[in-house]
Amino acid sequence: MALALAKPRPAVAGAQRAAMRGTAVQARPVLPERRAAARAPLAVSARATKQQTAYICIDCGYIYDGSEGPFDKLPSSYRCPVCSAPKRRFKPYAAGGGKNDAKSMNARYERMQSEGGSKGGSKVDGGAFLAAGVAAAAALAGLYFFLSSQYN
Repeated sequence: MALALAKPRPAVAGAQRAAMRGTAVQARPVLPERRAAARAPLAVSARATKQQTAYICIDCGYIYDGSEGPFDKLPSSYRCPVCSAPKRRFKPYAAGGGKNDAKSMNARYERMQSEGGSKGGSKVDGGAFLAAGVAAAAALAGLYFFLSSQYN
């Protein structure tokens, strides 16, 4: 009694041959569609946090609000539109924005002066320079009298 093997169906036989050759098509699971709108607020909020830093001119109190682009991207030849101070005279200003009218700028400038930021940008006390000048003048006078007594 001979067992008769059933002939494979043609579709199954073709799939077996394709699997042997490595050309079988893999079925991909159906994934839900992703919404592109869900990512947009993240990008906008990230950009907004970068531009919140305002820069203030320490010579006149003008606040650069980013109207010409990010402050870091401005050329080094940028100058304050009010007092023509160079870009290096601007410092980050954390107190937020404000108006750039004369009254507000004067108030900010006075506040910076009272906090210790002098107009020249130096934090050294003026008395130290005076004492150094007097000491240098006394040393020069002493040297003059010493040398004139030696060669007379």
